[in-house]
Amino acid sequence: MMNKNCLVLLMLFSMMSFLSAKAQKKTKKVRDSTKNFQLTALPVLFYLPETGLGYGGLGLSTFRLKGEPKSSRPSSVQLGLTFTSKKQLLFFMPYEIYSDNEKWRFIGELGYYQYFYNYYGRGINSQEEDLETYDADFPRLRFSALREIFPGVSVGMGYEFDGYHVINLAPGGLLESSNETGKEGGTVSNLGLVSSYDTRDNIFFPTKGLFIQASTFTSVGFLGTSFSYNKFQLDARYYRQLKGNHILAGNIFFGTRSKGTPFLDLNSLGTKRTRGHNARRFQDNAELSVVLEYRFPIAGRFGGVLFGSTGTVSATLEDAFSSAYKNAVGTGLRYIVNKKEGTRIRVDYGVSSEGGQLYFTINEAF
Repeated sequence: MMNKNCLVLLMLFSMMSFLSAKAQKKTKKVRDSTKNFQLTALPVLFYLPETGLGYGGLGLSTFRLKGEPKSSRPSSVQLGLTFTSKKQLLFFMPYEIYSDNEKWRFIGELGYYQYFYNYYGRGINSQEEDLETYDADFPRLRFSALREIFPGVSVGMGYEFDGYHVINLAPGGLLESSNETGKEGGTVSNLGLVSSYDTRDNIFFPTKGLFIQASTFTSVGFLGTSFSYNKFQLDARYYRQLKGNHILAGNIFFGTRSKGTPFLDLNSLGTKRTRGHNARRFQDNAELSVVLEYRFPIAGRFGGVLFGSTGTVSATLEDAFSSAYKNAVGTGLRYIVNKKEGTRIRVDYGVSSEGGQLYFTINEAF
């Protein structure tokens, strides 16, 4: 959301050492327990014309459930809470829980969003000058449970829920005049199948291995959906250690939605992967994108990253192979909060042909 229209953007990066050290000092007493709880909290302050003054915080906790061996992957819960002077609210709590020595993996998100969003129309040829903003508020629930059936291979089921309420459309504007499904709001209620192959050596900062996750979801009438559509996506990530802590990371993503997809659930460039594009700058039923990153140490707990991406959106996945592609490049700074687990604070600046975007959050983009 923090785009080139931002008048003032203040990220309190200078407080990272103090806050992370303070959090780790508080949790040092329980370091030898089976829970091994670690907590990091950071303030956020920003200003946008659409939001006014925004303030809040980001938090990350890592832990192991009671009885889990210390050699197992840690569970994690992130928490973001932001208020604005125009009575907007962002609350999101993504989580990843491991149990039974990593044989069970529970992933998802709880959230409530009351915020403004961008709309440029559909397709890779949408025009920057057509930008409109609208308000939407909705609770969100994401939940998937996966069971390991072979080493590194897990399968399971998932559920998605969004209760959209769309307001403040520009009268006679591009969105109001469109035939977009869901512009009056509605309920997303989808069931799906999820499978993954995971050989990463660390979930927060992988230095080697593969992560491939495929999922397919469909609307379910008896669970109260307002829409009828299907979607499929494949997220493939590769990590290779070049030398020391110099890491090469790559991500290939493609996804497709059927007709009837609500416009708020379309694929789009401008996500945490394809940094540099404005949020929802290019959106459509299908997406194909590729991201490459070079991650390197700087000094002490600080590291850096160089990244580039190319991607497109289109009406169908087949069209994506002949569509125009949009490129972005950028650089970023990392601060390691927890050396043992690999958790870190991330500040990225990505640039496309339409300008630059700043990102401030926790953990790597992929």
